[in-house]
Amino acid sequence: MAETPIKTIPWNGYVGAVSFTFDDALANQPQNLKPILDELPDVHVTFFLTDMGNGLKQDAAGFAALAKAGNEIGNHTKTHPHLTGVSAGELEDEIVKYANTIESTLAELGADVTVTSLATPFCENNDKVKNVIAKRHFINRDCGWHGRNEWDVEPDWMSIQAKVWTRSGATVPEMLSALDTAAFIGNFGGAQPWEVQVKGGSWLVVLNHGVTDDTGDDYSINPSDIKKIFEHAIENKLWIAPFGTVGAYHRAHFVVDAATLTATEDGFTVNWEIPNEHMPKSVPLRVKIDTKSVGENAVVEQAGKKLAPESDGSYIIEFMAKSLKVRKAGSDDVPGDSTVVKDSTAVLRKMTFANLTWTKFSLFDLNGNCLGETNGWNVPVNYPQGAYVIRAEALGRPAATRMVYVPNR
Repeated sequence: MAETPIKTIPWNGYVGAVSFTFDDALANQPQNLKPILDELPDVHVTFFLTDMGNGLKQDAAGFAALAKAGNEIGNHTKTHPHLTGVSAGELEDEIVKYANTIESTLAELGADVTVTSLATPFCENNDKVKNVIAKRHFINRDCGWHGRNEWDVEPDWMSIQAKVWTRSGATVPEMLSALDTAAFIGNFGGAQPWEVQVKGGSWLVVLNHGVTDDTGDDYSINPSDIKKIFEHAIENKLWIAPFGTVGAYHRAHFVVDAATLTATEDGFTVNWEIPNEHMPKSVPLRVKIDTKSVGENAVVEQAGKKLAPESDGSYIIEFMAKSLKVRKAGSDDVPGDSTVVKDSTAVLRKMTFANLTWTKFSLFDLNGNCLGETNGWNVPVNYPQGAYVIRAEALGRPAATRMVYVPNR
């Protein structure tokens, strides 16, 4: 049995990933982008908010609506200063305190937002700035050339590079090509040694600003053009998810894939540490687990709840649980259970068990709080992304529990 029994599946099982980010809390973003996002349920993006020019204040309701629709809200500092030139106290105000302001402002409008990521204004950064960012965020976006991140190369989490959109620079054809490269579409064998080598699917981070037809604004993108770019990412079968979502998955894999096992009487346990206390509340990982030495019917558990394998034999585990257990099946374990997931919409279908009829299904969060009854093994559509536990009950039979994961709907 391998000493590191867990292997994370790159980019959540997609060929690559892309995160579209939008800076400066511009009014044209909720106005012109939300209708497009509403048409494309597989696309969720990140908005980095600031009070510069009354940014957040002038359209907090618009950004609250975007957050409720599953998009990420990040921090772009209070006044959009040159961070490398301000004092330590000002850095605290601009970064740490302003993250709290974003959360409280949107909470007043009914949006439950936890700010975990930041984007530096003007992409200016240094060690002093990074140290303050890390006090409140687990990841930061700067600027860069191609904006690609490789699966097995750990980046500087406080300085993730991004490809910057401009009308005069990164044109639509160039952006479409960048999406092809992220999906490893094309012939990269002829690359010169001094060029950036493309070895497989990667995570592309894109930096955008306004969304408007105003051709006089070099940093804005036409709504029709950003829609075309979104649709090409979908065609390329990329994982199109917010910056913090992909970043957390990427960062977690370096921890979990290096975690070693501890043998037990009936199997083994694996434990790991959270690398930054400001990681998202839930970080589901799609993983392969080496269970061969435990047995053909090995049971995988987290927090005392059994996990059902996916159709390809992988498991979706919760990174923030910090451990899992693999053990031999016992007399109370129900044979023949299975999970079926819709690939296109990522909405869980009904889970069936051989020769059993369940009469009650209860939904719990990972803290054990009962959220009410649910319809079969389906998490209600109004529940946000994350991991849940469903307990099924039947008269005269032991209850069965399964952890289920709801991706972005």
